[in-house]
Amino acid sequence: MNDMITDLIYDFSEAMIPQDDLTLTEWSDRYRFLPSESASERGPWRTSRFPFLKEIMDLMGPESETEQIVVMKGAQLGLTEVAINWIFYTIDYDPAPLLYVQKTIDTVEKFSKQRFSPSAEVCPIILDKIGRPKSRDSGNTIRLKTFPGGIIILGGANSAASLRSMPIERLILDEEESYDADLEEEGSPSEIAIRRTANFPKRKIFRLSTPAIKETSRIEPLFEAGDQRRYYVPCIHCGHYQVIYWRHIKYEEKKTEALTLDTVHMECESCHKEIPERFKTEMLERGKWKAENKNGNYPSFHISSLYTPLGFYSWRDAVRSWLKVQKTMDKSLLKVFINTVLGETFSEANKTIEATGLMKRKEAYTDPIPDGVLVLTAGVDVQNDRLEVEVVGFGKNQESWSIDYTAFMGDTEHSFVWEQLDAYLQRTWSHASGLEMNLALVAIDSGHRARVVYNFCKTREHRRIFPVKGRDGWGYGYIKRPLKRNEDKVYLFLVYVDEVKSKIYSHLQISEPGAGYCHFPEKPVYNQNYFKMLTSERLTTKKYRGRTVLRWDLPQGRRNEALDCRAYAIAALNILNPNFEMLGDKGPMVVSDSKLRKKKRRTRQVSKGIG
Repeated sequence: MNDMITDLIYDFSEAMIPQDDLTLTEWSDRYRFLPSESASERGPWRTSRFPFLKEIMDLMGPESETEQIVVMKGAQLGLTEVAINWIFYTIDYDPAPLLYVQKTIDTVEKFSKQRFSPSAEVCPIILDKIGRPKSRDSGNTIRLKTFPGGIIILGGANSAASLRSMPIERLILDEEESYDADLEEEGSPSEIAIRRTANFPKRKIFRLSTPAIKETSRIEPLFEAGDQRRYYVPCIHCGHYQVIYWRHIKYEEKKTEALTLDTVHMECESCHKEIPERFKTEMLERGKWKAENKNGNYPSFHISSLYTPLGFYSWRDAVRSWLKVQKTMDKSLLKVFINTVLGETFSEANKTIEATGLMKRKEAYTDPIPDGVLVLTAGVDVQNDRLEVEVVGFGKNQESWSIDYTAFMGDTEHSFVWEQLDAYLQRTWSHASGLEMNLALVAIDSGHRARVVYNFCKTREHRRIFPVKGRDGWGYGYIKRPLKRNEDKVYLFLVYVDEVKSKIYSHLQISEPGAGYCHFPEKPVYNQNYFKMLTSERLTTKKYRGRTVLRWDLPQGRRNEALDCRAYAIAALNILNPNFEMLGDKGPMVVSDSKLRKKKRRTRQVSKGIG
């Protein structure tokens, strides 16, 4: 009994001792521990490793009157860990209801299991307050964490119910750029969540995201409406303060890749002397944020991955990524580089091509097809009265050769048109190597007369003939592979046509043979009408529920079958996913009848990729 009384007196006395006034930075440095499961550097959190995070974190504590903080960023900069710091700080030190939002329920549950829970396990001060998951009286579930004085809700931007259930004082919108424009006809997920903070005069909103497409970006306008802070670091030679821009990163372009990477350095914009990356730690420690828009409504920050501390991501890594972009001329890689490394938006504007200019590029190749071709695919567009087909050859680094374009006329409800297509798809083409090439994969549009397309493809899966369906949307890649057969017992692949058409137009703008260049043969079918169809659509911005969206627009009276066929041929290539480096050593892909028969027995593998 005496021991119990002693313990009660001790607990009461401890509770009466006033807490230190800790900023978020101070609390994190004192209590936060990074687990091996989710951090490349296990151990105590040290803000000094990421000096540019301190000012952002200090704005998130109760001593700051800032209501909204916006960060537009590259990857691997520690910002999601900052969000976890704030959540833990709220649980332990400054209780309040807090909502953390990611793109979907699935992604936020992954965050809970892979980032939040491992971090809480190695932070006893947090685990004591929320309890262990699945314990009898625990308030700690995958998407709900209760603690004395507050609650943490983990919500998905695809679920209105998870965003509107109760008022919250603090809000974290993580990777806001990836949220849908409209959620269940209630408006944007961000606005739904922000409305829940309206009753709290000391509310705080933390909005952080890697940017995406300029014309539809959420985070860039938010950054521009703020005070636009950038992190300036001093030159080790002259002391001049400057932003680390990509244009300041230099390397020897004419040497081999290995030697090129050895020369990577930063050049001072003032004294023009070389700054080796080993001085980055010193520069970051002496760095400071400067606001470039004094009239901004709130603090907003921009920082690229070029600031990532040594040991995580280097200037050499950035140059290596850039050299790959230059080598392949892959628009998707360029977009990833600009978004995730530079932390900047990628513009999809000015995607217009003149058909006349492409006509002048026709070349004298028909039979045999050129030596650079390593894979043949075909895209088929389905109309009421015809089937249109283009066969396209692909080589290394996204270079392509149009091989043939044809149409089979007749009512596509009737079998004779499909019989003509079937015979055509079984033909071979003579290659410059002397081999006979056949089609490695065929994608047929099922957006029109779907059941007819399904029936045709169902018995030809062993020949890699698959239905596809166009889908609008940006940021999803080029295709979505099916996890299982649909109700018609076929594997239906989704093609994100906005991205694919943008890729086509980007490649058509390349004027010299090589990576990404599009070749066309001197065949009569490749006439002015073909090139008008290939370049028929225009990328336009439109307003949808108060938000700007990008859409491909077909002017009235124009036809676009050639563009659609090319899009499906590229989709077929992405479904196939061949190893071009290996093919370059072995020669063009030729699929024999025996191989096709073997493929028929294992078509279930198609959802995992072929190649």
